[in-house]
Amino acid sequence: MFAKLTSLVGGGVVLPFELGEPHSSAWGQWTHYRGTLTADDSPCSVFRISAVNKDEPRLRSARNGVKRLRTLRHPNILAFKDAVETEERGEHVVYLVTEAASPLVPTLRSLGLSGPQRDQYLAMGLHQVMSALSFVNNDCKLIHGNVCSASVVVTEGLDWRLHGFDLVTEHRDWPVGIGADIPLSAASWMVAAQYKPGEVGKQNWDAVRTSPEWSVDAWGLGCLIQEVYSGSSLARTEDLRVTDNIPKNLLPYYQKLLASTASRRLNVIKVLEAGVLKTQTFAFISSCLGIWRCPTYGARLFACDRRRHV
Repeated sequence: MFAKLTSLVGGGVVLPFELGEPHSSAWGQWTHYRGTLTADDSPCSVFRISAVNKDEPRLRSARNGVKRLRTLRHPNILAFKDAVETEERGEHVVYLVTEAASPLVPTLRSLGLSGPQRDQYLAMGLHQVMSALSFVNNDCKLIHGNVCSASVVVTEGLDWRLHGFDLVTEHRDWPVGIGADIPLSAASWMVAAQYKPGEVGKQNWDAVRTSPEWSVDAWGLGCLIQEVYSGSSLARTEDLRVTDNIPKNLLPYYQKLLASTASRRLNVIKVLEAGVLKTQTFAFISSCLGIWRCPTYGARLFACDRRRHV
């Protein structure tokens, strides 16, 4: 895929999108741009990452992320549209084009929700991410590797999408010992210390290999829950102990997701089956159907956002 696109771009073909202004944040070392598809002028998101050496670890991880996003299809995973690898001003550049979306934390601040409506919307969003994560872990037997607020974006329809698949690793094919070709072990340096479960922080890859496929991402989901309800990115691992903002019905599951022993962490599907978020999700959709789920509301929010950066 990349070789073909590289030759096309190198031959002078115009990129299939126009770059707008960058968002204030993005996952990993990518830059997340507002974009427009030249074919039909529809909005899109464009993620860009570059390096002088085409074999630099971050580009290898980026290629892995593009490959995974291209093949993983789920309603709650960010929709892939295109990918291009080319050279610009002496650098190797990877572009990833997806459906239009905005970073989670800034979007939540822009919405300014409060009270029951905020709780219901957060429950709906988390339910969507958990559905995507259960698909990745339980159906595909994959490890995402860095679930957190930065790896979640919000679409024009205000739905949450999981993305940031650069570290995705096949759990069942993990060899004994450390392998340089295993994305999670080769690029764990990309994950900030506060998001790393103990076994990843200590680079105990045998513990990762012998634990269930959901163990690493269960910890990440706990980090995401903390960030969503606190309203800010996780600064320290110790902040995971602060539970004042976590809904009481979700708290027992939150604590099990963050078990110190990898093999004892809760499978995300157990949270979904318990239905602790489903009631609030239905309540949000039912009570807000005429406002927040209005077909024009999400588009209006994104249109305002785009006008601020024209």
